[in-house]
Amino acid sequence: MRKSLLKRFYHPNREALGNVSTDEKLERIAVSSGESSHEFGTEAWLIKTGGRLSILQAIKISAQGLAQTIRDRTSRSKGLTASEASRQQKQVSAARIELAKVLGSLGNRVLDRQGQAMLNHTCRTYIFGCALLSDKDFMRVNHTAAVVAALAHDDGLVRPSTGGLCFTGDSALEAQNMMGHLGVPDRAIGVARSAVISHFQPILPAASGPEAKLVALGASADVMGIGLRKIHPQIVSDAFQEWPELDFFPELKKLLKGEIRRAPRTRPGVLALSGMPYLLRRASSDKTKV
Repeated sequence: MRKSLLKRFYHPNREALGNVSTDEKLERIAVSSGESSHEFGTEAWLIKTGGRLSILQAIKISAQGLAQTIRDRTSRSKGLTASEASRQQKQVSAARIELAKVLGSLGNRVLDRQGQAMLNHTCRTYIFGCALLSDKDFMRVNHTAAVVAALAHDDGLVRPSTGGLCFTGDSALEAQNMMGHLGVPDRAIGVARSAVISHFQPILPAASGPEAKLVALGASADVMGIGLRKIHPQIVSDAFQEWPELDFFPELKKLLKGEIRRAPRTRPGVLALSGMPYLLRRASSDKTKV
């Protein structure tokens, strides 16, 4: 299917591409037509396009999303080493302190805007993301910006403003408002905005910081189950116990399907059309088998 779609969009010099991978072919075609895929998912790209993907970008992100899901679900879990388990526990313990601090100031705001099920999802996103980050990346994270980005990353999905535009723009604005409430420097606000804007794609922009990686990893783990088996079972169990799913999945499926009609050319619209609502992980009633 992927090759047949590619044939429709090859430029005249496709023979010169040789035996490179399909992803690399798409990359070279996009660059030659002025649509470098390294740019989509950045704030500059969002401002310029409203988050609308070109045909080539839509094909690429759909293929990447499906490949990522298949890879995770067909791979065998090797289990954590003692040092990996210890590292995750230490990182999550530190992360919980920052999460509690920000929730003390902004928890009610998120609850009022998004509801309890989505608030719980945002907390699990932050915790799972912290567990999955390498120790090197974890040490570089601005945790205030990362917590706010996690709390705000789906705000625009719940409360979108303009039809046809990517919801991450609205989420980024809410992240900015939340950071302003905390009185943080402008640079940290930009970090939170970038993490929110870039999170909804299988491969992040090349210059993404550790905060963006954290939100993307955590959201993928909680929504799709991607990487969840790499997290210590106690961390997963504790997160579900403290922040249960409630009606998160029925609500999320409805919202994602709504993006097909509201903003079909955006990353959420394209991925939803590609089957994302039907590839979500098992619900909490089957937590131990996730």
